[in-house]
Amino acid sequence: MIRKVKFSNFYSFDQEQEIDFLAKKKKTYDYYKSKTGDQITKVAGFIGGNASGKTNVMRLFSFFRYFACESSKDESAGALDVAYKTFFNNQKPSNFNIEFEIKDTIFFYDFKIEKNAIHEESLHTKRKEKGAKKIEIFSRNSKNIEKLHKEYFKKFPVEFLKKIRADVSLLAFLKAHYNIDIINTVFNYFEGFKTNINEKGEINNVMHQINSLELYLKDEKLKQKMEDFICKFDIGLSSFIIKKEVKEQGFRISVKGVHTTKEKNNMIDFGYESRGTQSLFFALANILSGLENNNVIIIDEIESGFHPEALNKIINYFIDENEDKKAQIIFSSHSLGFMNKLDMHQMYLVEKNNNSESHVYRLNQIKGIRSDDNFLSKYMTGAYGAFPKIRV
Repeated sequence: MIRKVKFSNFYSFDQEQEIDFLAKKKKTYDYYKSKTGDQITKVAGFIGGNASGKTNVMRLFSFFRYFACESSKDESAGALDVAYKTFFNNQKPSNFNIEFEIKDTIFFYDFKIEKNAIHEESLHTKRKEKGAKKIEIFSRNSKNIEKLHKEYFKKFPVEFLKKIRADVSLLAFLKAHYNIDIINTVFNYFEGFKTNINEKGEINNVMHQINSLELYLKDEKLKQKMEDFICKFDIGLSSFIIKKEVKEQGFRISVKGVHTTKEKNNMIDFGYESRGTQSLFFALANILSGLENNNVIIIDEIESGFHPEALNKIINYFIDENEDKKAQIIFSSHSLGFMNKLDMHQMYLVEKNNNSESHVYRLNQIKGIRSDDNFLSKYMTGAYGAFPKIRV
């Protein structure tokens, strides 16, 4: 589970920002109790005006996955050139730090990028034991591998690392060429991140749709759960028929909705289903799969096409189904009813100043806020900031 992240010079964020998911003295099951004594929120909602930087926060978490897992797949292209952008395309370095835990270990993964080249990258661990110290697993700079932990890299051909490109993460490179347990663990963690946006910030893009359809085709139980959920909202809809046809130049996946009618012909093409039904169909692929596998789920504009009550039901469903699990859902939304369902440690506000710089802060950081406040009402008055100032 993600404990906290820090980052700077990323899209609309210039100065260093911190997003902390840790809390104290939480006894509800929408938090995970770590052996460190910390509670980690399983739900994190981000709000703010249009163009405030919410989508860029979702890009951030998606970028961690891309950097750790994808950058070794295309050896012929400068992968990082399309993976992120600096603040107004400046030439300053960008810094990223993510702290997360898997089982009994806390991991610290840090990297620094400048001009599409990795200048620094390191992985540290720390056991969840009193008095435990940080251990350096590996570190590199733009020219050299500075450190490889002897226990994890026994008889490792260090000279082979000279072949690594400056725009490929060491984590991805090691995973692609060697079988190292601790590298596999971290790689698999990031690979489990599920997102509905691409680098351009497009939601429910074609690749996301294809991945969702492939999930349903591969896992009949997952498909059944999706149908059971959607059919509670779309009266008359009973199931979906998903077929994959392999052709000479690729493949085609078709979807039809099956409806309860008096007519024999009770199927319609998916494109004619309601926007809300289509949105639920694709969103649930990541949510249900993420719940099953304790993944991090990242959803930009989670309410897109939904009735507000559908969004509330999704959040309630995620919390209830996740009671004994460790999945995390991180989302942005303009449908603010969820503010009355979460506490002040689970909501984050994003706003942009007059210099076009975005900032993100946790709701509990606001001076004078109380745990029994009506968060939605106060936010709508502008009391918390991050409220749109529309001059029309």
